[in-house]
Amino acid sequence: MTLRIDLKSAILALSDALDLVGVNDFQHGKRVAMIARETGLMLGLPEKRLDRLVCASLLHDLGVSSTAVHRRLQREADWDDRHAHCERGYRLLRPFAYLSLVANAIRYHHTPWRELPTGLSEADALDSNLILLADRVDAMLLQKGLENPLFNRDGVVEAIATLAGSLLSPDAVKAFVAAAAREAFWIALVPRHVHSYLNDLALSDWRITIDFPQFGHVARLISSIVDAKSPFTAAHSLGVAQLARHLGEGVGLSGDALAELQVAGLMHDVGKLCVPDEIVDKPAGLTPLEFSVMERHSFETYQILRHIPGLGQVAEWAAFHHEALNGHGYPFRCGPDRLAREARIVAVADVFQALAQERPYRGAQRAEQIPRFLNDFVRRGVLDRDIVALACEDLDGSWRAATQVLPESAGE
Repeated sequence: MTLRIDLKSAILALSDALDLVGVNDFQHGKRVAMIARETGLMLGLPEKRLDRLVCASLLHDLGVSSTAVHRRLQREADWDDRHAHCERGYRLLRPFAYLSLVANAIRYHHTPWRELPTGLSEADALDSNLILLADRVDAMLLQKGLENPLFNRDGVVEAIATLAGSLLSPDAVKAFVAAAAREAFWIALVPRHVHSYLNDLALSDWRITIDFPQFGHVARLISSIVDAKSPFTAAHSLGVAQLARHLGEGVGLSGDALAELQVAGLMHDVGKLCVPDEIVDKPAGLTPLEFSVMERHSFETYQILRHIPGLGQVAEWAAFHHEALNGHGYPFRCGPDRLAREARIVAVADVFQALAQERPYRGAQRAEQIPRFLNDFVRRGVLDRDIVALACEDLDGSWRAATQVLPESAGE
């Protein structure tokens, strides 16, 4: 595969996806990265260590898919189940050669300084504690409001100072107090300045390029976070990706196009992280207000993927899965001229796989029932007639691709 992806861009995109979980609390991971880095600067950490700390901070909530879990983590600092997402984030990152460098820091970012394992490296211990410190600072700021963080400086600094020696490293607290003395530290945390801060960082050690099969594994990691949002969507993205590849083979796409198509399937619902759990899991029809929230998700998918250089067409194939050939889909109201064959394949795969799964408002459909639903979408001008015919002609193969989870298939 000739396409190569910049790892820094992929990490920032993953951070954008994780930010969505907060729904109305955007940029949590990014603010944690800023606070941790500014504190690390006061500790005299070298640039390479700071870069690793930033990446660990951006990804520290990798194990959180649920908006309910996110709310509890922000509101209840000592929640009994707070370590579960740390372990999940650790397990997700361990298989990745480069991202595994930050796995331990993420695993222990809710562990008090005095309780960190003795075998943990000094760097991982400090990074995990700096993330914990920054996480606490940001939780306090969120409670007070982010309109003017500088106004709330004194109360936050005093609260953090009381945690020195128990929850937090005394040296880390001392460094934070020094960083917090600068007004610029707080002003930079205002939302409009956060992206500028991070975009200005070189992150030189993380500006490596990975080939497309490697990025396929990252895409599968992201899809697992999305699918964990609800028990009703377990392996949905993976099933869509497998069925999209199966249908792509059926229309004669090449190996490179198939790899990109599979990534589009894996990533198509990443924007759904912004939809509150109570809407995703609602056991009844959505109200107009709730549906307007749901409609945001494919737009958010597009915004995340299009900022990764080289993924322009993949972003469209993924984000257009609720567009319709009659021009009445959402969110872009694309007509048939804008909908590439690959986008049409992802749309069919999405509907087929969703029908095959149980949803909170209905049971799973049997394989033989699915063609009736798909053909109804064709008659209404939503789905592509030829792609639907292909899926129905090989119903057994399509069903297996949509419902049987295969190990590490992304990017192969």
